[in-house]
Amino acid sequence: MFLDQPSCFFSPFLILDTMNSLTLFTLLALATISLACKCKEQTAKESFCQAHWVSHLKIKLRVSKQPVPGDETRKGLNNIRYAVEHLEVFKKPSNLTALPNEIFTPSEPPACGLILDVGKEYLLAGRVAPGGTLSTVICGQVRPDDTREELFENVLEWKKVPTSFPPKMKEMQC
Repeated sequence: MFLDQPSCFFSPFLILDTMNSLTLFTLLALATISLACKCKEQTAKESFCQAHWVSHLKIKLRVSKQPVPGDETRKGLNNIRYAVEHLEVFKKPSNLTALPNEIFTPSEPPACGLILDVGKEYLLAGRVAPGGTLSTVICGQVRPDDTREELFENVLEWKKVPTSFPPKMKEMQC
């Protein structure tokens, strides 16, 4: 009798298969969200004071799959190395006469790495490792305390920095 049935009959196995697919899709979506980079909201002054360095810079070169010199914590992980030109430095450690022209960032999205365009100028902030290597991530970037949509980005392209903001950074006391 079942052999004579049309092939489009409704099967309980089809329902289970669909439910399993939806469950798997939901779990993957939740895993992706939980692995996403999450940053604490900070004021411009908080970000500026927590950063070791803040600079208006131009990206000259981007190279993927780079080890961070002298950083054992990221050994074996992929990083992006940017060759940069510092156009104006707003903050740097007192023990450095100038900021190095290389910056490292993680290439993994959960580690909050930055993907920047060669040839563009940015306002970036970051940390200095004990060996003097500069690093940066999405979190902790210095942005004006203005929530206008065009400024509400984690990394500011320099052309979007309000002209009133650089003088304010020069006057910030930590």
